[in-house]
Amino acid sequence: MRRFAFYSVLTVLTMLALIALAVNYVKDNVKVATVHRAGGEDVSIQTPGGQFNIRAHENMDPAVLGLPVYPDAKRGKDSGGATFEWSSADGKSDKAMGVAGGEYITSDSVEKVRAWYHEHLPNWAVVTDRNGDNAHFELNEGGYKRIIAIREKSDGTHIGVATIGEPASN
Repeated sequence: MRRFAFYSVLTVLTMLALIALAVNYVKDNVKVATVHRAGGEDVSIQTPGGQFNIRAHENMDPAVLGLPVYPDAKRGKDSGGATFEWSSADGKSDKAMGVAGGEYITSDSVEKVRAWYHEHLPNWAVVTDRNGDNAHFELNEGGYKRIIAIREKSDGTHIGVATIGEPASN
């Protein structure tokens, strides 16, 4: 029994030492910098493998991204976007992706909003969830995806618009 207790204590001490080494490695080798600016924030994370940059955009306008906005819908409080870029240390595997979205609210019915989008986006796919209650419009084109989701809530019909893909498209 004593031998089991000894090995248990030894295992716990080894784990604690490994955790301490990992924390020390991250502290010494990963640098995070944040820059606050009008309209958003920039975060840069420097690692031994490369650099990850995030540029946040407040109040992105989805209409600029080629996403139609339902007439007379008012912008909700949750709108914005970000561009994510990865630059590898050797420069061989650089990647970038942008995400933008917004929420709009209207007093019109869900059926009326869906009909308007169906008329204005005839080439977009209509994707329905498993139980058939909710549907959203979706288009995959040119390296990015556009989505328009319509939901009824207590304060009206909420229209979520988003685009995901290459940073230039966002």
